[in-house]
Amino acid sequence: MIPLRNQPSSEFERLIEAHRPRLRAFLLSLTGSEAAAEDLAQETCLVLWRKRDEFDTGGNFQAWAFRIAFFVAQNHRRKMARQRSREIPGDELLDRIAEIATQVHARHDAEDRRRSALRHCLSKLSAPHRDLVLSRYLDGTSLADLSNAAEINRNAMAQKLFRIRKSLARCLRKHLGEAV
Repeated sequence: MIPLRNQPSSEFERLIEAHRPRLRAFLLSLTGSEAAAEDLAQETCLVLWRKRDEFDTGGNFQAWAFRIAFFVAQNHRRKMARQRSREIPGDELLDRIAEIATQVHARHDAEDRRRSALRHCLSKLSAPHRDLVLSRYLDGTSLADLSNAAEINRNAMAQKLFRIRKSLARCLRKHLGEAV
C-alpha cells in the first residue's frame, strides 16, 4: 500500500474533483435533497482529504469514497433524527438505497468505459469504413440504400459490414480487456 500522503497533493485533489459529481449524485440519492447532498459532498471531501493516507493507490477510489459518503450521510440522518425527534427511515432502508445507488453508478462507469472504447475503436477505422458503420447503425440507413450508394450488391455490403463489425469487436475486446 502506497499512502497518498506521500503523493503530490494535486494528484489526490484531482481524484476528489473527478469523483465529486458522482459523490454528489450518490448523496442526492440517499438524502433526496439538493442542499443536503451538496453539504454532505463538501463534508465527504473534507473527510476524504483527512483520510487520504488510508487510501491504497491501487484500490478503487470511487468505492472507497462512496463508502465514506455513506457513513457521512448516515451520521447526518442520525443528527437530523435527534434534532427533529421524528420517525425517519431506518438504517436498513438507507443501506438498501446506498446499495442500489452504488450499483447504478457502477453501471454508468461501465457504460462510460464502453462508450470511450467504442469511440477509440471507431477512430482507428478508415474514414470510409467509419462512415459506413455510422450510416448503418447510427443513422439507420438501410442495407439496400448503402449497397446502391456504393454500387455493390446487397450481399457484398452485408459481408463488408460483418468484417468491419468483427474488426471493431476485436478492438473492443483488446481495449476493454474483456470478452465482448
